[in-house]
Amino acid sequence: MNVGSEISKFRVAVLPDFFFDRIISVPSLDELFHQTKLKAASGGGNLRGFAQTDIRGGNAANLAFALASLSVRTMLYCVGDEHAQTALANHPRNCRVKVIPGKPGYTTALESSMKGKPVNVMISDVGDTGEFDGRRLDHNDIVGLKRSDCVALVNWSSNRRGNELATKVFGPGGRKGRLNFLDPADLSGAESRVKVLVKEVIEEGLVDVLSLNENETRIIAHVLSSRRLPWNYKRNDLVRTSRMLREVLGITLDVHTPIGSISSTDAGETWVKTFGKIKGYVTGAGDVWDAGDILGHLLAFSPYERLRFANACAYLYVRDKTTKLPTIKEVMKFLRTHK
Repeated sequence: MNVGSEISKFRVAVLPDFFFDRIISVPSLDELFHQTKLKAASGGGNLRGFAQTDIRGGNAANLAFALASLSVRTMLYCVGDEHAQTALANHPRNCRVKVIPGKPGYTTALESSMKGKPVNVMISDVGDTGEFDGRRLDHNDIVGLKRSDCVALVNWSSNRRGNELATKVFGPGGRKGRLNFLDPADLSGAESRVKVLVKEVIEEGLVDVLSLNENETRIIAHVLSSRRLPWNYKRNDLVRTSRMLREVLGITLDVHTPIGSISSTDAGETWVKTFGKIKGYVTGAGDVWDAGDILGHLLAFSPYERLRFANACAYLYVRDKTTKLPTIKEVMKFLRTHK
């Protein structure tokens, strides 16, 4: 794959959330809950020994910064206050930021493992992103969206006005040749809204690519059909479920999981295994994977090349706990040395 200088010509718009994230490493969720109950029963106090780190977060911010690290010119539109403005002031060189006044989100992510698989449980206050319908986007913002090569809308599930926002930013005006990319994020608690999303946004032809993780795939499959993705899923389970969802939704479905990624298109299903074990934080890894997937779409990679590229981006992020975003040079070097 020779991407050369092609990447710098792309413009990607991402919206709408920014979060202040605190990541806490928890050796065992059961042990944490046990210690918490004991401490509360004794009148309260301090639980020590849990490694923690603070990062700028939110699906949109994570995705925009990951794309910028890959040398893509990115525009982030997000809801936030003066504290968010300060936190976002030191944004990547290739990323511009428009903060729309409102309360930002706050998340505490508990990182642990269960049955040998990494898990992150996020406790969130979604702030004013939860009611953002896009009406506060001004004329210049709309023009910028229309001129973008890709518009990526993420964290739909946290936004009760998500369909209105999707209709506004994905709308048909100026859409020719543009990639509309939707990652709804964790759908737990938003199951009742999924069919409305399908009817008002996807069936209206506003989405080109739907990006999901395994649990989001499980929820959508359960809502739209009788098929259930097993909790102990295998490759073939993901292939069958992805194929069914693509046939129902009529759009490209890209699914990323700890064991591999799959893209389901009109040409069929493509599977690519992940590169190695997760040693770092998984919070934000899906956003980094999305960045690689979006760039692969823009570069017209084959499904196999695109998934391999996205898997490499995510692996470079989770291989240690630095939360460092991979650069395009690092990703291409990694791919050359890992056949």
